[in-house]
Amino acid sequence: MMTGMELKMSASYDATPEEVFAIVTDTAFREQACEKTKALSYDVTVSASGTDTVVRVSRKMEATDIPDMARKFVGDTLTVVQTETWHAAAADGSRTADVSGEIANTPVTLKGTARIAQDGGQTVQAIDLDVKVAVPLIGKKMEPFVVDAIRSGLQKEHDLGHDWAGK
Repeated sequence: MMTGMELKMSASYDATPEEVFAIVTDTAFREQACEKTKALSYDVTVSASGTDTVVRVSRKMEATDIPDMARKFVGDTLTVVQTETWHAAAADGSRTADVSGEIANTPVTLKGTARIAQDGGQTVQAIDLDVKVAVPLIGKKMEPFVVDAIRSGLQKEHDLGHDWAGK
């Protein structure tokens, strides 16, 4: 079990769970999200694995706003790889996903779950992550910077999702 820093976020959409799932598993949506987060390059794949839908996003980012103590670990760019394994819909249309990720060639990992579920007249997409920086002595000091960067990227993705849900 990872024991890093927790990150919880959610966004509500005026859409059905099926519509939100269709958005988050759309290659074009994920590519636009990469562009919105100013990825230097990216690779998005959406595939089926039995009844699961697997979304894998790899994006190369500029290492801006990185604390000096972390600079030696990441250099000028970093590659963020995230995988979501969305499971088949429940009877009410809700879905859950196992989420994992890493910043390639660094001691940064993330693990958690995502959920899409109806809540009244809206659908909520929620994510609950544990972000771990496995560096003795300074890892706990670096985790808030990593969590803030992930939160910022997720917020941009949620904002884009609202645009897509309104189409």
